[in-house]
Amino acid sequence: MKRVPTGRGDWIVLLGTADGLANPKRNHAALLARLDGKTILLDAGQPCSQTLKRLGIGLDELDGIVITHTHTDHVGGLPMLLQSAWLEGRQRALPIWLPPQAIRPLRIWLRACYLFSSRLGFVVRWLPIRGPIRIGTVRICAIRNSHLDETRARFGKRYPDVGYDAFSLVVESRHSRFAYSSDIGAVADLEPLCRKPLGLLITELAHIEAGELGEFLRTRPIGRVVLTHVGRGQRGRVPGAIRAHDGDIIDLRYHKRIVPA
Repeated sequence: MKRVPTGRGDWIVLLGTADGLANPKRNHAALLARLDGKTILLDAGQPCSQTLKRLGIGLDELDGIVITHTHTDHVGGLPMLLQSAWLEGRQRALPIWLPPQAIRPLRIWLRACYLFSSRLGFVVRWLPIRGPIRIGTVRICAIRNSHLDETRARFGKRYPDVGYDAFSLVVESRHSRFAYSSDIGAVADLEPLCRKPLGLLITELAHIEAGELGEFLRTRPIGRVVLTHVGRGQRGRVPGAIRAHDGDIIDLRYHKRIVPA
């Protein structure tokens, strides 16, 4: 896996592009963005901490983490990441934004892993997603989508306390604007992401069909579409889109250019 670019400029590296099943060739959902000098992790599927190390990214470099929803393929690498940051000697606070009702159970989970707040050596700031997220000059707009609506309809009465929020993200820096759908429930969930022109859309292709995605995107003002989280049985093609692989680096100065690792 290639090391990430050095110097100035906005870029993204796709740390994991698999769908929900363990895959011998792909990691689970995570991407790292370097924007306006800030280093931001979007989702933390395993083994994101190992992948960051292979890329030459120290865990002290992370300025924030955003978890779009708490399916394990999007959050399963978080305890190991926090443990690694502790063992690496991180000292500065680490803000983590996530669905509000996930905060308490995740903190309990970390205590069960012996990752006590008093042991880590740095403060984890648990922040509920309730409005725009700001990390330096980077603005992240979290937009609720329908990914967990069916799960809520099926299990909500039996398990009312866990929350069923899932979010897509529109990310804006001084020089770039891109969207990350994360997991969605229907192609209509992409509509609010595309109301303004995008340099880049990173969207999943496990819970929607290639044909309907292609039709939706046909008239949208998007510079480049990158497909990640592609379902195992998905054989369709989306015209003009690129299927991502773990380690792909996207230079946001040239939205049509992908640098493979």
